[in-house]
Amino acid sequence: MYILSPHAAEDLEAIFEYTLRQWGEEQFQRYWASISAALDAVASDPMLPGSKARDDLLPGCRFYRVEHHFIAYRVADDGVEVGRILHERMNFEFQVSDHDFGGI
Repeated sequence: MYILSPHAAEDLEAIFEYTLRQWGEEQFQRYWASISAALDAVASDPMLPGSKARDDLLPGCRFYRVEHHFIAYRVADDGVEVGRILHERMNFEFQVSDHDFGGI
């Protein structure tokens, strides 16, 4: 099970709105499927191959790449907390903080 923080939900909404507007319905559907599958994979196995510890950003934080985005998450007692979903060009040091997981 995974839980999206308010920031992660906002990130997803912005990603999907941009994709739909910029690339159309077909690409939106493909990207939605890719991100949904990645979220399910992280929830099933938080240490899955391809995930990376990012304790330098926040203790317990892990990243998993999906297409041009990274899912920032950490393992909690009741599942996986998704703090952010960030584009690969973003400066992660300024985008990931304890506050991102605080609303979960």
